[in-house]
Amino acid sequence: AAQQKAEAVAAEMKKGAKFEDLARKYSAGPTAQDKGGDLGYFKRGVLAKELEDRTFAMKQGEVSEPILTKQGYVILKVTEHVNGGVMTMKEADPYVTDAIYSKKIQPILRDYLTKLREEAFIDIKPGYIDAGASPNQTKPIIATGPAAKGTAEKPGGKKKKKLWVL
Repeated sequence: AAQQKAEAVAAEMKKGAKFEDLARKYSAGPTAQDKGGDLGYFKRGVLAKELEDRTFAMKQGEVSEPILTKQGYVILKVTEHVNGGVMTMKEADPYVTDAIYSKKIQPILRDYLTKLREEAFIDIKPGYIDAGASPNQTKPIIATGPAAKGTAEKPGGKKKKKLWVL
């Protein structure tokens, strides 16, 4: 029954029916139905042996006869071949740029954040991890006399920066 159905679908395709329409109509898998049979790109060594041998031997645009697999019958259409190998410099450029940028930005960003921490009055309570701690980090001044909420004063009455405690 499954073989007859697969052969009937192959016959419809030979008469000019669109592969995508037939995949939506007859495919058992939801991925194939939703995408009109488009399963994306595959490289050698990923597909089952019986599929790989046939798929990589096919030309672009070619449609296979029904192939029996463990999951049932499949009909394949090769829409594009992408040659493996080494990328051209133009193709590799975004990857190279990203790798260099990431490597250089991390220390610069860490230095900038450390500088900000040194200038801020932040107190990290024990028990919390302080990954950005600086040895020169300013500790808050705790006032003992009357002061506005959220500020600290030195004995002498001069106001300091706002104080935040995490």
